[in-house]
Amino acid sequence: MYFGLRNVVGTGEIGWICVLAAFPFALGGFFTYNGMTLERFVLAFIRSEFLYPKKLVFRAENLYAKALDHSTIKEALKID
Repeated sequence: MYFGLRNVVGTGEIGWICVLAAFPFALGGFFTYNGMTLERFVLAFIRSEFLYPKKLVFRAENLYAKALDHSTIKEALKID
């Protein structure tokens, strides 16, 4: 940040820009989630969401047949 903007803005402003740019990284030092630091959490998130495939299983359900299992219409229609 400093070397990229030192010719564009003054030294006072560049100091504040550098402080604001470093602020999220400073907050990352206080971050913990389930005992993991920010680096370990980000790595675990990337692994679970992007790198390891998820198995999605599709099972068709016949809701109409389930509804008829517990109704008296089944006896009236003689379905079996």
